[in-house]
Amino acid sequence: MLIEARGLTHRIGNRTILDLASFQVVSREHALLLGPSGSGKTTLINILTGLVTPTSGDVLIDGRAMTGATAAARDALRRDKIGLVFQTLRLVSALTVRENLSLAQNLAKGRSDRSEIDALIARVGLSHRADARPRDLSQGEGQRAAIARALCTKPALLVADEPTSALDDVNAQAMIDLLLESAAASGSTLLIATHDHRIRPRFPRAVELQALAMAT
Repeated sequence: MLIEARGLTHRIGNRTILDLASFQVVSREHALLLGPSGSGKTTLINILTGLVTPTSGDVLIDGRAMTGATAAARDALRRDKIGLVFQTLRLVSALTVRENLSLAQNLAKGRSDRSEIDALIARVGLSHRADARPRDLSQGEGQRAAIARALCTKPALLVADEPTSALDDVNAQAMIDLLLESAAASGSTLLIATHDHRIRPRFPRAVELQALAMAT
């Protein structure tokens, strides 16, 4: 089991943000997390990837504990197993596309392989922009660069948060094509959090989260 979560709850003040009895994902089983704004999709993504500690519950990633681990252990597990594509690109502005990937690979693996990086940049269609900095990229180019950065460590789990929310129909489908093709080439399992029902037919499995009422 690549992802195994049990009894997850998360509260902020008197408000319950997430209440999920169980959630599991098998390796190579791509899945969607669907739901309206306020349903806890991003919170669940952040808990699964160790960026947020839940109020209660347990998360295992490829058999290793994410919850209950030290911050250093969560960082190591995330580096070893997870690639993240955030809603905001979070590329290092002072570095080129190639340098962003090299930095990510060095941090995760302690090494940088120029040939691997250039092959990945080519796979996402950015060979002609490898030496460009983030501010010089179009929105679509920036998204592809962020996907390449997430994949450069060959993660077991590739997580994307609302990757199509700002895209029109044609570009939304192109983004999903790219994510699915890139995950397949890297052997990664893809988990996408979204409220975009346009991409639902592309995934065999979807989990629908519901917005929770304010607790008293």
